[in-house]
Amino acid sequence: MSPQVLPPAAEPAAAQQQGGQRPAGGDQQAQQAQQQGGAMPPAGASVLELLDSFLAVQQERAAAYRRFDAAFRAYLQNQAEGPFRYVMGQLTQEFQQLSRRVIAVEAALTEQGSTELAALLRTVQDNEREKLRLTLALHALKSAHAQRRFSWQHEEQAAGLAPGVADLLQGHLCGVGCMHGAPADEPTQAEYAAAVRESYQLLQGAITAINDALEEVREAQQELLAQ
Repeated sequence: MSPQVLPPAAEPAAAQQQGGQRPAGGDQQAQQAQQQGGAMPPAGASVLELLDSFLAVQQERAAAYRRFDAAFRAYLQNQAEGPFRYVMGQLTQEFQQLSRRVIAVEAALTEQGSTELAALLRTVQDNEREKLRLTLALHALKSAHAQRRFSWQHEEQAAGLAPGVADLLQGHLCGVGCMHGAPADEPTQAEYAAAVRESYQLLQGAITAINDALEEVREAQQELLAQ
């Protein structure tokens, strides 16, 4: 069994269709984020203005990730798919808008001959895409584990039963989960742990690459301010 993360909602109404409630304040936050996400750098902007615009995008990305994390934590606690799908739909649009803004700034820097700065933005953009992919992968793994989808989780529970009870159940933990046998593609406990560990390592690598590139962008910004 390959754990799957919940797909983003195609429309805001998905939350109500799933029988859930939209998160409080979600509409207002989403509208504000979308309005900010649609702002492109003005035509003829200077290199300094372009860098300011890019760094503003990164601040908005950080805020979006905080909402992303909060929504996922709430989902793990209450298993309410409707609100989570709704937030995911809003965040999907926001991340797309933010990416378009970075691409526009990168293109403007290239046109002005600031190819080294444009390359830094490309590094950030590529690693932001990898960061999002790995975050979704970790969410899928954590979600599957929290929902006890793996047969070895139920085997652990059976091991803690009183002597003879597990035999009496004959391989079943009815009401908790079924131990008929693990699907052929289900990861073992060791494979699950290794996948989580590897995802965290790769995620940290992407974050480090982003931070290193951002530091160079800020240094360039300070040099321009000093001129």
